[in-house]
Amino acid sequence: MSIYKLGDFVRLVEEDAEGYITAILNDGMIAVTGEDGFEIPVPATKVTLVYGKMDTEEDRRTENIQEIPQAEFKNEGIYLAITGDQKQGVVEFFLINESSYQLMLAMNTKKADQIKGEFSGQVAPHAAEKIYTANAASIGNWPVFNFQVVFFSKNLLDIKKPLVYDKKVRPVDLSTSKKEVSLLGMKAWVFRLDEDEAKIDTNKLQEHFLSHRPNKK
Repeated sequence: MSIYKLGDFVRLVEEDAEGYITAILNDGMIAVTGEDGFEIPVPATKVTLVYGKMDTEEDRRTENIQEIPQAEFKNEGIYLAITGDQKQGVVEFFLINESSYQLMLAMNTKKADQIKGEFSGQVAPHAAEKIYTANAASIGNWPVFNFQVVFFSKNLLDIKKPLVYDKKVRPVDLSTSKKEVSLLGMKAWVFRLDEDEAKIDTNKLQEHFLSHRPNKK
C-alpha cells in the first residue's frame, strides 16, 4: 500500500528527476508529473519525499476554535480555487473557506458509478487548504469532483445543513482570466460551491476577492 498521497512532491531515486504525485495507480504504482508537464508511472518504492516542498498541515490550522461575536460571524463563502497552468504542467486545487465556520471536508473523485476519496480533513475559518493536484495537460479526462462539507462552530446558530456539491471542471473553465485570491496570495480560477446552483457574476466575483481581504492580526 502506498504511503504517498496526491500532491506530495517526490524525487525519483534512480533518476535525476522530481515532481508532484498526480495519480495513485494500482499494484504499488504512482504517477509523477514534473515541470515539463509529462506524467510518468513509477513504482512507489522508487521515489522519496522532498519535505521542503510539503505543506505542514498544522501550520495552516487554528489549534482552538473560539466563539466569534455574532455581528462578525460570516455564514457563507466556500470556494474551489485552482492555481497553476499548462506551462507548469501541474495545477493545485484549494478549498477556500471565507466563512466563520470550521469545515469538516471530504473531497472525492467520481467516474461512472464509482467514487474515490481524495482528501478528508478540517479547514479553519478564513483559511485555505490544498486538497488535490492534477496534470494540467489531461484536463479533458479529469473526473467529477464531489465535495461534502459539514459546518462546525461553538457559536449558538441556526442549523446549517451539510453541503454536498459536484463540480466538473471543463477546459473552457480554465480559459478565463484568473482572480486574485487574498487567502492564497496568488491568482486562481475560482468557483463558488455554497450558492444555489453555484451561479455568480464573474465581475462581482473578481470584485469580491479584491475587496474582501482579511485583516491580519
